[in-house]
Amino acid sequence: MPLPLAGAMYFSADERTALRGSEEALIQACMRERGHEYRSDPARDARRAAAINPYTLLAPQWSKSDGYGLTGEVLEGPPNDPNEDMLDALPDAEREEWQGALLGRLEDHVEISLPSGRRISYSPNSCVQAARDEVYGEGWSELRYVVEDLSNDAVRRTLAAPGFHDVEGDWARCMGGLGYSYTTLEDPRKEILDQLAEADGDHDRVLAVGDRELALARDDLTCQLETHAHQRIADVQAKAERPVRTEAREELDRFQQAKRAALSRVLQPEDS
Repeated sequence: MPLPLAGAMYFSADERTALRGSEEALIQACMRERGHEYRSDPARDARRAAAINPYTLLAPQWSKSDGYGLTGEVLEGPPNDPNEDMLDALPDAEREEWQGALLGRLEDHVEISLPSGRRISYSPNSCVQAARDEVYGEGWSELRYVVEDLSNDAVRRTLAAPGFHDVEGDWARCMGGLGYSYTTLEDPRKEILDQLAEADGDHDRVLAVGDRELALARDDLTCQLETHAHQRIADVQAKAERPVRTEAREELDRFQQAKRAALSRVLQPEDS
């Protein structure tokens, strides 16, 4: 499955679960040290997030049961905030103090400039940031924002490459042979999103869209495989992102080292 910058930003479902669990435990401990209660919500199945691809390519095994992951996400519903009731019961000043401890106060934010020219800010003094520093090492957040920006640039370059449009054209012709009128790999996903919006939360209608999604994803995957879309897009991407990789070699190396160190910490056996 082609992913920008050799999958620098990719984490498997198991890795996502382990990293999140470590971060949540550290956030909870940090908040307790600052005199606040923090409740972690149960971890969700991370396989859907891990299967997302920037080119709307499908993971063969997971797509058979989850399609594009859209109906499943609707049926699962938005995550519950286990802290909501507790925060609602707090006076305004205490709620603001709690939120400041968790996410940082606006006056504490630092701003960084990304390779694209965008500027973002975050709080280095928050419990969320303290947890990330513990799991990934200091400097991770700034580095992660930079690599995410670089990954987005790599994807944009790939999507704009003539070779990508050649793959889409072959895929569209294959889908046309199955009775569909699509021009881009994103079209089937957009169609399901529109149908879910029309279902407006009606359970039976959402389930019907789910059936449609699974059937559509099955045909989509068939055409992706028949046109060798995964490998061909990987080849297009390798060429399109080369300038990004060359220019940002140092940042990418540091990011990969930090990523490996974090995964080593959270995935090591408990008795080691």
